[in-house]
Amino acid sequence: MAFIEMQAVTKQYRLGEATIHALRGVDLQIEPGEFIAVWGPSGSGKTSLLNLIGLIDRPTSGRITFEGRDVLSLNDNESAELRNRKVGFIFQTFNLIPVLNAFENVMLPLQLQGLETRQASEKAMERLEEVGLGQQAFARPDQMSGGQRQRVAIARALIASPAVIIADEPTANLDSDTSNRIISLMRELNDKEGVTFIFSTHDPRLLSYVKRSIKLEDGRMKMGEKHELSEARVSQHP
Repeated sequence: MAFIEMQAVTKQYRLGEATIHALRGVDLQIEPGEFIAVWGPSGSGKTSLLNLIGLIDRPTSGRITFEGRDVLSLNDNESAELRNRKVGFIFQTFNLIPVLNAFENVMLPLQLQGLETRQASEKAMERLEEVGLGQQAFARPDQMSGGQRQRVAIARALIASPAVIIADEPTANLDSDTSNRIISLMRELNDKEGVTFIFSTHDPRLLSYVKRSIKLEDGRMKMGEKHELSEARVSQHP
């Protein structure tokens, strides 16, 4: 059984009197430990697909299973609990709390889960060191570059050891060199920890980093492609 599976999934939205068909009959299987790019132009359905995978939204029709559990059978509380335990999120706008420093931003999810402060502090610092930000742990977001802020967001997404990390256009606000370094870091963590990464992008140049790519056009999924990553890409450090 696949880690995450979609069968004939559709997603529709109402915009005034019009119906927007964001996804049209998507079939998809995701295995543990994959590193996947969902790519395509703006409006192709990338964000809608990620929201369904990340249990933020529900499909209009079709079936989704997450670790064998039928997502549509879960009530709101059960869905939220599964999402909080199993899914980490990275956003293109970073979504860091501006009045908190990097260390506090990363530690916050564990505090909300009720973890003892000393343990949460140790894990937060370990994650910041892992993404190369140990020296910037006590800097606030407005004192950091875009690439540094995105690395804080990655550390925060990893802090609770999720099974899958969803990243919606994580490099959209970054220059090309920083984008390459951020995706390289995500791939490095995927290889090291085995956590599944699924990110969306409109930049086909980033596909050289992924193990599999999924192209969306007008809400329909095209044939996925498997990729081989060069040693130069693997060894690149943020």
